[in-house]
Amino acid sequence: MDFLELESKRLLFRKYQVKDFPVFYDMLSSIDNIKYRSYEPKSEDEVREYINWGIKCVEQSPCINYRYAVVLKETGETIGSCELAFTNKDPAELAWELHRNYWRNGYGTEIGQTLLELGFKILGLRRIVADCNTLNKGSYGIMENIGMRREAHYIKYCRGNSVLNHEWHDKYLYAILREEWLGKHNR
Repeated sequence: MDFLELESKRLLFRKYQVKDFPVFYDMLSSIDNIKYRSYEPKSEDEVREYINWGIKCVEQSPCINYRYAVVLKETGETIGSCELAFTNKDPAELAWELHRNYWRNGYGTEIGQTLLELGFKILGLRRIVADCNTLNKGSYGIMENIGMRREAHYIKYCRGNSVLNHEWHDKYLYAILREEWLGKHNR
């Protein structure tokens, strides 16, 4: 299937655009925004490469990386990005990056719910996974809010960035099956 633009109650999910650079740069170069990641803040050139990569992802046919810029319907502001990606359709992985100015407003949960609907209802996927640093309570809280269950706790799985002193950190893996999602949405 080719790339699809999506919408939810408050959000639009569209292709990356070059005009997203200021928000993406502010988000990906901010240590506050990326403190639980393994990479360091990105440079302007790295963010431009990232945007170009996102634009190319959605040009694939069939699309295997549904990468979206997330936009507020009400104002047209870009507030982050997200993706549902897969290589042999199984398992698919969802991820999101939300600008710190929009945390704790339910947008992460809305993004996750929309990606699960894309994966299960539209693409007919069997299983979707997501992971995060175990210190990232906001991220795994979203996974739990959207009905995913913790399947694994990997010990000292990846090195943190400079904020985390490049120490080894644990990772949680969450997952949800299509039948679990359908059971919650066919009531």
